[in-house]
Amino acid sequence: MALTLVLLLTGAHGPAAQRPPAGGGTRGPGLGAPAGGGSNYFTYQVDADCEREPYGVVNSYDKAPGLIQRQLDQMRQAGQKRLRIPVYHHRGQDSGTVMDSTGGRLDASNVRNLTALLAAVKSAGFEAVEVGFFPQDANDPTQWTAFDHGLYEENWKVVRQVRSIVVRSGLAYTLDLLNEGAPPAGKEVWLRYDKRLWEDYRRTFGTGDTVGFSMTVWIAGRVPQMPEIYGTTPPSVLEIHLYGQEGGNGSEYEQFMAADAALDKIGYEQPLVVGEAYYDDAEAAEGIRRAVVDAQRPVRHLTQWPVLRGGKCPAADVAPPAAYDAYAAAGF
Repeated sequence: MALTLVLLLTGAHGPAAQRPPAGGGTRGPGLGAPAGGGSNYFTYQVDADCEREPYGVVNSYDKAPGLIQRQLDQMRQAGQKRLRIPVYHHRGQDSGTVMDSTGGRLDASNVRNLTALLAAVKSAGFEAVEVGFFPQDANDPTQWTAFDHGLYEENWKVVRQVRSIVVRSGLAYTLDLLNEGAPPAGKEVWLRYDKRLWEDYRRTFGTGDTVGFSMTVWIAGRVPQMPEIYGTTPPSVLEIHLYGQEGGNGSEYEQFMAADAALDKIGYEQPLVVGEAYYDDAEAAEGIRRAVVDAQRPVRHLTQWPVLRGGKCPAADVAPPAAYDAYAAAGF
């Protein structure tokens, strides 16, 4: 039974493997062979009062390289094989987590920090990374009321710069072009941003190394906008974030099944990545495992977010996110 589940999750065998990925071009280094799961890793410390801003693993890597390496080793020794690394940036001063991207460039110190972090990830033995873009404040297009061409160009330049650093690392990788960036209905400015960024990225780099724009709950309400964003060339793998009961949106199982039905309705048969879920959560793990079987839609891997169901801290409860037992036991 356990072996059958793992094969289904990776799409290697069984009913789910009969779904051919739709669109997306040639598969890139991040989307070829399935990889095991792991964690979102973005902070090396969370204080008792939930403060984590000064401790970003990219922006503040040079303040704690030994600690970060030990945490990476700890996660790897716990059986994690993949990391998702957020890149927080804005037009403004560095915060310890959020980096200054004024003019569309991370400065030399942050380039060194990201390069060193990826080298440490590789040294720890992780098989692959996903790098997600988390523009903040004025750079966050989900908050725009009018399209800002200057800020768009700034974000697009950051994507190109960071991608080049990730490619040079030699790690297998995937990119999320805007964290939880697939819009709900009625968000025309946000939709315009996605369409333009997808076209620019597709024209420049193809589609083989990106999940496009990840989707958060309620996912089924975001799916209908996807054909307008991606046109005839959607990603070959899609990313969803599952948080059961968030906003009254049901369990992880219900969220997954609704997303699957909505994707079927628009003819999208791609496998999924679960890019975020509650930390080491048995309820989430079992619900997602059951949904994979019932929907017959494979999940390539899962990366947990270091926040507890019912936890006290809104951004992160745990540093490092070393435990992965619940998801490993469910076949992820």
